[in-house]
Amino acid sequence: MAGNRRVADMVASIALLVLLTVEALAAGWGIKLMSLAFVSCAAPGNTCNATLGDSVVVVGPIVVAVVLVASIVVSVLRLVRRRLTWPVVLIGMAAVVAVFFASLLLVDSSVTHGI
Repeated sequence: MAGNRRVADMVASIALLVLLTVEALAAGWGIKLMSLAFVSCAAPGNTCNATLGDSVVVVGPIVVAVVLVASIVVSVLRLVRRRLTWPVVLIGMAAVVAVFFASLLLVDSSVTHGI
């Protein structure tokens, strides 16, 4: 890539990497807060699969962190090699959203409301 396209790609990639970092932090904390869903387990008629819920709450932020680090590493390598980078960051952002919603579905499925 040459000239203005290179500068535009670098600026867009850096801005998107900052947004990805903020998104990953929010998703990680959001997954941790999903543990509050198990407060209702003590209510009569409710059942919970605590093993599934606890493992999702522990593993979810780790997966988000792995996606974040992988996206940053691949993006930096592509920037150094002067390749188009911003689509890689968008894929990382989509992966973080997918991990968050998969965690949400798993936590919701582990809590059954009886009443």
